[in-house]
Amino acid sequence: MDIEKTLQAIAASQLRAERRMDLVDQRADRADKRADRADERADRADQRADRADQRADRVDKRMDRLEHMLRTTGALVRGGMKVVLQMRATQTEMKKSLKDLDFKFEALVDSQLRTDAALRRTDEKFNQLIETLRRRNGNGHK
Repeated sequence: MDIEKTLQAIAASQLRAERRMDLVDQRADRADKRADRADERADRADQRADRADQRADRVDKRMDRLEHMLRTTGALVRGGMKVVLQMRATQTEMKKSLKDLDFKFEALVDSQLRTDAALRRTDEKFNQLIETLRRRNGNGHK
């Protein structure tokens, strides 16, 4: 009987070992499933990271284009400011020239008026001379 007890103990031990193995296998299966789910989450996270990198690349390209446009606009503004400053200088010179021209024109008008007045006086004197010559006083002789 001692052998029977031993065989029963061995069978019971074997049964417990198989149950433990089943539990270990179940736990391993659950661990594998958890690992698979974790891998899937990691893959999705990698995909999201790739999409984020692509968006960041597009933003970088836009920023580069914007930076180029800003540099170009700045150059245009600086060039435009030079033109504006030159135009102001030219406008100032033109105002001075116009003042000089106005002064000269006023002087010319004044000169013309004086010439007209002098010419009228000369005409009057000439007309008086003509009148005097017509009347010719011949001391009573015609």
